[in-house]
Amino acid sequence: MIILGLILVLLAIAAGILLFEGTRALTDGVDIDVLNGTVSLPPLALLITGAAVITIFWLGWALMRAGMRRGSRRRREAKEQAALAEQRRVDDERRMQEEFAQHERKLAEERQLREQETSTLRRDADQRVEEQHLSTEEARRRAEIAEARNAEGQNVEGAHSTGRTGDARVADDSTSSTRELPREPRA
Repeated sequence: MIILGLILVLLAIAAGILLFEGTRALTDGVDIDVLNGTVSLPPLALLITGAAVITIFWLGWALMRAGMRRGSRRRREAKEQAALAEQRRVDDERRMQEEFAQHERKLAEERQLREQETSTLRRDADQRVEEQHLSTEEARRRAEIAEARNAEGQNVEGAHSTGRTGDARVADDSTSSTRELPREPRA
């Protein structure tokens, strides 16, 4: 590509030199009608003006093509950037959804663990309440037994104070037999 461009540049320079040498010998002017007027130019000036016009045309054409290429490249890069940004947004959204789902699973596990702990604590509390209830019942029963013994003890003391020795012995035997009652096992 570079070699082809170099060959074309050399051919253009050679053609320019040939045209310059060929028009230098001409002395007659060339009349050109421009904007309601006539301009007379020597053939060499006309050649140079034509070359300048063509050069300016090709320069404008090259700038236009470069601008279109640059604009096309910018649009393509903008599309690529937009696609990348959209992909990042989708990835971020998916990642956030995964994090949210993981957080929800973690919360559900914690909730389940707390419910298990709560049910265990309730069961333990119910057992303690039942134990307290049994122990209260046992204490009530023992209090009743103690009251019954106490009442029998007062009956025995009343018999001793009245002076009956035979009855006192019987009362002593009854209190001693009362004292030897088996005790209830503790819960």
